[in-house]
Amino acid sequence: MDIKLRSKQLVATVALAGALTAGTAGVAFAADSTSTTAPNPSAQQVRHPFLRARRALVGFVAKTIGITRVELRDGLKSGQSIADIAGAHNVDVQTLVNAIVTKVDQRVDQAVQNGRITSQRGDTIKSKVPDRVNTLVNRHFT
Repeated sequence: MDIKLRSKQLVATVALAGALTAGTAGVAFAADSTSTTAPNPSAQQVRHPFLRARRALVGFVAKTIGITRVELRDGLKSGQSIADIAGAHNVDVQTLVNAIVTKVDQRVDQAVQNGRITSQRGDTIKSKVPDRVNTLVNRHFT
């Protein structure tokens, strides 16, 4: 297999897995949107794919709950889990989990369609997503 394709597959897989399993405390800090300057597009392109995936996940979770990234970050910093924050905003935790799983599955399907990962690898990732999302949503970061 072409080494360039394998590298792309590895990066896509690591970014996806990292976004679901890595410490969300880092997510909270990366979600800080207090900056008033617009991001430099060239700087955005050189960011690691893991950071972009993590930032996208934080934005999606905050939007699904109906809060800002800053509110999500502050809640996580104060020791709440994503499930606690969702519950406080009258969002069913299982609905949130299902929404995240659906979003990740769509991203995996797109990666398979673009040829970045094989369909077999995509199926493997998608089979692990529900458990990892449940762990992420219920984790306390203190």
